[in-house]
Amino acid sequence: MNSNEIKSMIGQMIIIGIRATNDSDVKTFFDRHNEISVGGIILYDQNVTTKPWSSHNIINPEQLIELNKSLQFYSKNPLFIGIDQEGGNVNRLNSSYGFPNFKSWGELGRINDLKITMSQSSLMAETLSKCGINLNFAPVLDLKINENSFIASEDRCFSDDVEELIKHAGEFIDIHLKNNVIPVCKHFPGQGSASGDSHEGLVDVTNTWQKSEIQPYKTLINNDSIKAIMTSHLIHKKLDNDLPATLSSRVLRDLLRSEMGFKGVIISDDPSMGAISKYYSLKETLLLMIDAGVDMFCFGNNLHYDQNLLKKVFKILVELYEEKKISEDQIHTSYKRIMALKESIGIN
Repeated sequence: MNSNEIKSMIGQMIIIGIRATNDSDVKTFFDRHNEISVGGIILYDQNVTTKPWSSHNIINPEQLIELNKSLQFYSKNPLFIGIDQEGGNVNRLNSSYGFPNFKSWGELGRINDLKITMSQSSLMAETLSKCGINLNFAPVLDLKINENSFIASEDRCFSDDVEELIKHAGEFIDIHLKNNVIPVCKHFPGQGSASGDSHEGLVDVTNTWQKSEIQPYKTLINNDSIKAIMTSHLIHKKLDNDLPATLSSRVLRDLLRSEMGFKGVIISDDPSMGAISKYYSLKETLLLMIDAGVDMFCFGNNLHYDQNLLKKVFKILVELYEEKKISEDQIHTSYKRIMALKESIGIN
Protein backbone atom coordinates (compact mmCIF):
# COMPACT_ATOMS: atom_id res chain seq x y z
CA MET A 1 0.00 0.00 0.00
CA ASN A 2 1.24 3.50 -0.76
CA SER A 3 1.41 6.38 1.69
CA ASN A 4 -1.83 8.03 0.50
CA GLU A 5 -3.79 4.80 0.96
CA ILE A 6 -2.45 4.39 4.49
CA LYS A 7 -3.32 8.01 5.32
CA SER A 8 -6.84 7.53 3.98
CA MET A 9 -7.27 4.46 6.21
CA ILE A 10 -5.90 6.34 9.24
CA GLY A 11 -8.43 9.13 8.68
CA GLN A 12 -11.24 6.58 8.85
CA MET A 13 -10.16 5.67 12.40
CA ILE A 14 -11.10 9.13 13.75
CA ILE A 15 -14.49 10.42 14.92
CA ILE A 16 -14.35 14.14 15.73
CA GLY A 17 -16.64 16.79 17.17
CA ILE A 18 -16.90 20.05 15.21
CA ARG A 19 -18.57 23.41 15.72
CA ALA A 20 -21.04 23.70 12.86
CA THR A 21 -24.73 24.48 12.47
CA ASN A 22 -24.98 25.18 8.73
CA ASP A 23 -23.60 24.46 5.27
CA SER A 24 -21.04 27.26 5.41
CA ASP A 25 -19.58 25.96 8.71
CA VAL A 26 -19.32 22.46 7.26
CA LYS A 27 -17.64 23.63 4.05
CA THR A 28 -15.12 25.62 6.10
CA PHE A 29 -14.32 22.54 8.22
CA PHE A 30 -13.73 20.27 5.22
CA ASP A 31 -11.73 22.94 3.38
CA ARG A 32 -9.44 23.22 6.44
CA HIS A 33 -9.03 19.43 6.62
CA ASN A 34 -8.88 18.63 2.93
CA GLU A 35 -6.02 16.13 3.38
CA ILE A 36 -7.88 14.03 5.99
CA SER A 37 -10.53 11.46 5.06
CA VAL A 38 -12.21 11.50 8.48
CA GLY A 39 -14.31 8.48 9.50
CA GLY A 40 -17.04 10.16 11.49
CA ILE A 41 -18.48 13.26 13.13
CA ILE A 42 -20.08 13.32 16.59
CA LEU A 43 -22.83 15.89 17.18
CA TYR A 44 -23.75 17.83 20.32
CA ASP A 45 -26.51 20.27 21.04
CA GLN A 46 -24.53 22.70 23.22
CA ASN A 47 -21.07 24.24 23.33
CA VAL A 48 -20.28 23.58 26.98
CA THR A 49 -17.16 25.76 26.90
CA THR A 50 -19.05 28.99 26.24
CA LYS A 51 -20.84 31.06 28.89
CA PRO A 52 -23.76 30.88 28.55
CA TRP A 53 -23.82 27.65 26.55
CA SER A 54 -24.43 28.21 22.85
CA SER A 55 -25.63 26.07 19.95
CA HIS A 56 -23.04 23.53 18.84
CA ASN A 57 -24.68 21.49 16.06
CA ILE A 58 -28.38 21.10 16.80
CA ILE A 59 -31.01 23.86 16.67
CA ASN A 60 -34.13 22.14 15.32
CA PRO A 61 -35.06 19.08 13.19
CA GLU A 62 -35.08 20.87 9.83
CA GLN A 63 -31.70 22.50 10.47
CA LEU A 64 -30.20 19.18 11.61
CA ILE A 65 -31.36 17.39 8.47
CA GLU A 66 -29.69 20.04 6.29
CA LEU A 67 -26.52 20.01 8.42
CA ASN A 68 -26.14 16.25 8.04
CA LYS A 69 -26.76 16.45 4.28
CA SER A 70 -23.92 19.00 4.10
CA LEU A 71 -21.61 16.78 6.16
CA GLN A 72 -22.11 13.87 3.79
CA PHE A 73 -21.88 16.12 0.70
CA TYR A 74 -18.52 17.69 1.56
CA SER A 75 -16.91 14.55 3.00
CA LYS A 76 -14.64 12.54 0.68
CA ASN A 77 -16.09 9.31 2.04
CA PRO A 78 -19.49 8.47 3.57
CA LEU A 79 -19.43 9.44 7.23
CA PHE A 80 -20.58 7.93 10.44
CA ILE A 81 -22.64 10.76 11.94
CA GLY A 82 -22.93 9.90 15.62
CA ILE A 83 -24.70 11.18 18.70
CA ASP A 84 -25.22 10.34 22.37
CA GLN A 85 -28.97 9.81 22.29
CA GLU A 86 -29.86 7.69 25.32
CA GLY A 87 -32.96 9.64 26.34
CA GLY A 88 -33.56 11.37 29.67
CA ASN A 89 -30.54 13.43 30.77
CA VAL A 90 -28.40 12.32 27.83
CA ASN A 91 -30.68 13.69 25.19
CA ARG A 92 -29.08 15.73 22.41
CA LEU A 93 -32.34 15.66 20.43
CA ASN A 94 -34.22 17.50 23.13
CA SER A 95 -37.93 18.29 23.02
CA SER A 96 -37.06 21.97 23.56
CA TYR A 97 -35.58 21.92 20.02
CA GLY A 98 -38.73 20.38 18.53
CA PHE A 99 -37.86 16.69 18.81
CA PRO A 100 -40.08 14.07 20.52
CA ASN A 101 -39.80 13.36 24.24
CA PHE A 102 -37.52 10.37 24.94
CA LYS A 103 -37.69 8.51 28.23
CA SER A 104 -34.42 7.78 30.01
CA TRP A 105 -32.99 4.25 29.94
CA GLY A 106 -33.49 4.17 33.73
CA GLU A 107 -37.17 5.08 33.41
CA LEU A 108 -37.67 2.34 30.83
CA GLY A 109 -36.07 -0.05 33.31
CA ARG A 110 -38.51 0.94 36.05
CA ILE A 111 -41.46 0.56 33.68
CA ASN A 112 -39.97 -2.77 32.50
CA ASP A 113 -42.49 -3.26 29.71
CA LEU A 114 -40.93 -4.63 26.51
CA LYS A 115 -43.63 -3.06 24.33
CA ILE A 116 -42.89 0.41 25.72
CA THR A 117 -39.14 -0.10 25.27
CA MET A 118 -39.76 -1.17 21.66
CA SER A 119 -42.03 1.81 21.04
CA GLN A 120 -39.48 4.26 22.47
CA SER A 121 -36.64 2.58 20.58
CA SER A 122 -38.61 2.82 17.31
CA LEU A 123 -39.37 6.50 17.89
CA MET A 124 -35.70 7.17 18.63
CA ALA A 125 -34.24 5.15 15.76
CA GLU A 126 -36.72 6.57 13.23
CA THR A 127 -36.00 10.13 14.43
CA LEU A 128 -32.23 9.61 14.15
CA SER A 129 -32.49 8.03 10.72
CA LYS A 130 -34.80 10.76 9.40
CA CYS A 131 -32.31 13.40 10.57
CA GLY A 132 -29.37 11.67 8.85
CA ILE A 133 -27.74 10.24 11.98
CA ASN A 134 -26.44 6.69 11.55
CA LEU A 135 -24.51 6.00 14.77
CA ASN A 136 -25.98 6.16 18.28
CA PHE A 137 -23.78 5.82 21.36
CA ALA A 138 -26.39 3.73 23.17
CA PRO A 139 -27.61 1.50 24.76
CA VAL A 140 -25.88 1.67 28.13
CA LEU A 141 -25.17 -1.90 29.25
CA ASP A 142 -23.84 -0.84 32.67
CA LEU A 143 -25.70 -2.67 35.44
CA LYS A 144 -27.20 -0.62 38.27
CA ILE A 145 -24.92 -2.14 40.90
CA ASN A 146 -24.12 1.10 42.69
CA GLU A 147 -27.17 3.36 42.81
CA ASN A 148 -24.90 6.32 43.52
CA SER A 149 -22.59 5.68 40.58
CA PHE A 150 -22.05 8.50 38.09
CA ILE A 151 -24.03 6.58 35.47
CA ALA A 152 -26.91 5.48 37.71
CA SER A 153 -27.28 8.90 39.35
CA GLU A 154 -28.00 10.33 35.89
CA ASP A 155 -30.70 7.65 35.39
CA ARG A 156 -28.67 6.04 32.61
CA CYS A 157 -28.71 2.44 33.96
CA PHE A 158 -31.63 0.23 32.98
CA SER A 159 -31.59 -2.16 35.92
CA ASP A 160 -29.50 -4.43 38.11
CA ASP A 161 -31.29 -7.40 36.51
CA VAL A 162 -28.99 -8.91 33.87
CA GLU A 163 -31.68 -10.88 32.03
CA GLU A 164 -34.09 -7.93 31.79
CA LEU A 165 -31.30 -5.65 30.55
CA ILE A 166 -30.30 -8.18 27.88
CA LYS A 167 -33.91 -8.57 26.70
CA HIS A 168 -34.62 -4.83 26.42
CA ALA A 169 -31.18 -3.91 25.04
CA GLY A 170 -31.56 -6.63 22.40
CA GLU A 171 -34.77 -5.02 21.15
CA PHE A 172 -33.22 -1.54 21.24
CA ILE A 173 -30.30 -2.80 19.14
CA ASP A 174 -32.43 -4.71 16.62
CA ILE A 175 -34.78 -1.75 16.06
CA HIS A 176 -31.86 0.63 15.50
CA LEU A 177 -30.24 -1.72 13.01
CA LYS A 178 -33.53 -2.09 11.10
CA ASN A 179 -33.45 1.70 10.72
CA ASN A 180 -29.81 1.63 9.51
CA VAL A 181 -28.55 3.22 12.73
CA ILE A 182 -25.59 1.48 14.39
CA PRO A 183 -26.05 1.24 18.18
CA VAL A 184 -22.79 1.42 20.14
CA CYS A 185 -23.04 -0.57 23.39
CA LYS A 186 -21.22 1.03 26.31
CA HIS A 187 -19.19 1.22 28.60
CA PHE A 188 -17.14 -2.02 28.38
CA PRO A 189 -16.26 -3.85 30.66
CA GLY A 190 -18.98 -2.18 32.77
CA GLN A 191 -18.89 0.80 35.08
CA GLY A 192 -22.14 0.26 36.97
CA SER A 193 -20.24 -0.17 40.24
CA ALA A 194 -18.04 2.91 39.76
CA SER A 195 -18.30 5.73 42.27
CA GLY A 196 -16.30 8.33 40.32
CA ASP A 197 -16.66 10.15 37.01
CA SER A 198 -14.05 9.29 34.36
CA HIS A 199 -14.55 12.74 32.81
CA GLU A 200 -12.62 14.03 35.85
CA GLY A 201 -10.02 11.33 36.58
CA LEU A 202 -9.29 7.64 36.96
CA VAL A 203 -12.08 5.49 38.36
CA ASP A 204 -10.99 2.29 40.12
CA VAL A 205 -13.53 -0.56 40.23
CA THR A 206 -11.10 -3.30 41.30
CA ASN A 207 -13.00 -4.05 44.51
CA THR A 208 -16.54 -3.28 43.33
CA TRP A 209 -16.76 -4.72 39.80
CA GLN A 210 -18.73 -7.96 39.40
CA LYS A 211 -18.45 -10.66 36.74
CA SER A 212 -22.13 -10.21 35.94
CA GLU A 213 -21.22 -6.84 34.37
CA ILE A 214 -19.88 -8.47 31.20
CA GLN A 215 -22.79 -10.93 30.87
CA PRO A 216 -24.94 -8.55 28.77
CA TYR A 217 -22.02 -8.22 26.34
CA LYS A 218 -21.39 -11.98 26.30
CA THR A 219 -24.99 -12.87 25.54
CA LEU A 220 -25.56 -10.17 22.96
CA ILE A 221 -22.25 -10.97 21.22
CA ASN A 222 -23.24 -14.66 21.14
CA ASN A 223 -26.58 -13.59 19.62
CA ASP A 224 -24.64 -11.64 16.95
CA SER A 225 -26.44 -8.48 18.05
CA ILE A 226 -23.56 -6.15 18.92
CA LYS A 227 -21.83 -4.45 15.98
CA ALA A 228 -19.90 -1.77 17.92
CA ILE A 229 -18.74 -1.33 21.51
CA MET A 230 -17.48 1.75 23.35
CA THR A 231 -14.79 1.22 25.94
CA SER A 232 -14.63 2.65 29.45
CA HIS A 233 -11.65 4.44 30.99
CA LEU A 234 -12.03 2.63 34.33
CA ILE A 235 -9.21 0.81 36.13
CA HIS A 236 -9.72 -2.82 37.14
CA LYS A 237 -6.44 -4.15 38.53
CA LYS A 238 -7.55 -7.78 38.43
CA LEU A 239 -8.06 -7.45 34.68
CA ASP A 240 -5.02 -5.20 34.09
CA ASN A 241 -2.80 -4.04 36.94
CA ASP A 242 -1.32 -1.15 34.96
CA LEU A 243 -3.67 0.32 32.38
CA PRO A 244 -7.26 1.63 32.13
CA ALA A 245 -9.59 -0.57 30.07
CA THR A 246 -9.47 1.68 26.97
CA LEU A 247 -5.68 1.31 26.80
CA SER A 248 -5.50 -2.34 27.83
CA SER A 249 -4.80 -5.21 25.45
CA ARG A 250 -5.68 -7.58 28.30
CA VAL A 251 -9.19 -6.12 28.48
CA LEU A 252 -9.80 -5.52 24.78
CA ARG A 253 -7.70 -8.05 22.86
CA ASP A 254 -7.64 -10.89 25.40
CA LEU A 255 -11.03 -10.59 27.10
CA LEU A 256 -13.30 -8.90 24.54
CA ARG A 257 -11.82 -10.17 21.28
CA SER A 258 -10.29 -13.58 22.13
CA GLU A 259 -12.32 -14.84 25.07
CA MET A 260 -15.70 -13.30 24.21
CA GLY A 261 -15.35 -13.53 20.43
CA PHE A 262 -16.24 -9.93 19.53
CA LYS A 263 -15.49 -9.23 15.86
CA GLY A 264 -17.08 -5.79 15.51
CA VAL A 265 -15.74 -2.25 15.84
CA ILE A 266 -14.24 -1.08 19.14
CA ILE A 267 -14.63 2.68 19.68
CA SER A 268 -12.83 4.49 22.48
CA ASP A 269 -14.62 6.74 24.91
CA ASP A 270 -13.24 10.26 24.55
CA PRO A 271 -9.43 10.19 25.04
CA SER A 272 -9.63 13.84 26.16
CA MET A 273 -11.45 12.86 29.37
CA GLY A 274 -9.48 13.40 32.57
CA ALA A 275 -9.09 9.68 33.28
CA ILE A 276 -6.75 9.47 30.28
CA SER A 277 -5.50 12.98 29.46
CA LYS A 278 -4.23 13.69 32.99
CA TYR A 279 -1.91 10.68 32.94
CA TYR A 280 -0.90 10.04 29.30
CA SER A 281 0.23 12.20 26.41
CA LEU A 282 -1.92 12.11 23.28
CA LYS A 283 0.75 10.13 21.43
CA GLU A 284 1.06 7.57 24.24
CA THR A 285 -2.72 7.28 24.40
CA LEU A 286 -3.17 6.63 20.68
CA LEU A 287 -0.33 4.09 20.55
CA LEU A 288 -1.65 2.18 23.57
CA MET A 289 -5.20 2.23 22.20
CA ILE A 290 -4.15 0.83 18.83
CA ASP A 291 -2.04 -1.86 20.50
CA ALA A 292 -5.03 -2.70 22.72
CA GLY A 293 -7.27 -3.16 19.69
CA VAL A 294 -9.25 0.08 19.48
CA ASP A 295 -10.49 0.67 15.91
CA MET A 296 -11.90 4.22 16.17
CA PHE A 297 -11.04 7.13 18.45
CA CYS A 298 -14.00 9.30 19.43
CA PHE A 299 -12.87 12.85 20.22
CA GLY A 300 -15.92 14.82 21.31
CA ASN A 301 -13.90 18.05 21.18
CA ASN A 302 -16.45 19.79 23.35
CA LEU A 303 -15.18 19.54 26.93
CA HIS A 304 -12.14 21.51 25.72
CA TYR A 305 -12.61 22.78 22.18
CA ASP A 306 -9.62 22.80 19.82
CA GLN A 307 -10.23 23.60 16.15
CA ASN A 308 -6.89 21.96 15.32
CA LEU A 309 -7.57 18.72 17.19
CA LEU A 310 -8.31 16.62 14.09
CA LYS A 311 -5.03 17.71 12.49
CA LYS A 312 -3.11 16.93 15.70
CA VAL A 313 -4.61 13.45 16.06
CA PHE A 314 -4.09 12.63 12.37
CA LYS A 315 -0.48 13.89 12.42
CA ILE A 316 0.36 11.73 15.46
CA LEU A 317 -1.21 8.62 13.92
CA VAL A 318 0.79 9.14 10.70
CA GLU A 319 3.96 9.66 12.79
CA LEU A 320 3.33 6.43 14.69
CA TYR A 321 3.05 4.59 11.38
CA GLU A 322 6.14 6.24 9.87
CA GLU A 323 8.12 5.50 13.06
CA LYS A 324 7.01 1.85 12.71
CA LYS A 325 5.36 1.92 16.12
CA ILE A 326 2.09 0.82 14.54
CA SER A 327 1.95 -1.47 11.53
CA GLU A 328 0.19 -1.40 8.20
CA ASP A 329 -1.59 -4.59 9.29
CA GLN A 330 -2.99 -2.94 12.43
CA ILE A 331 -4.34 0.00 10.42
CA HIS A 332 -5.73 -2.22 7.67
CA THR A 333 -7.47 -4.55 10.15
CA SER A 334 -9.29 -1.64 11.80
CA TYR A 335 -10.08 -0.09 8.42
CA LYS A 336 -11.68 -3.33 7.20
CA ARG A 337 -13.87 -3.51 10.32
CA ILE A 338 -14.93 0.13 9.96
CA MET A 339 -15.78 -0.19 6.27
CA ALA A 340 -17.69 -3.46 6.84
CA LEU A 341 -19.74 -1.67 9.49
CA LYS A 342 -20.46 1.22 7.12
CA GLU A 343 -21.36 -1.22 4.36
CA SER A 344 -23.82 -2.99 6.70
CA ILE A 345 -25.96 0.16 6.75
CA GLY A 346 -25.35 1.00 3.09
CA ILE A 347 -23.03 3.99 3.43
CA ASN A 348 -19.59 2.85 2.23
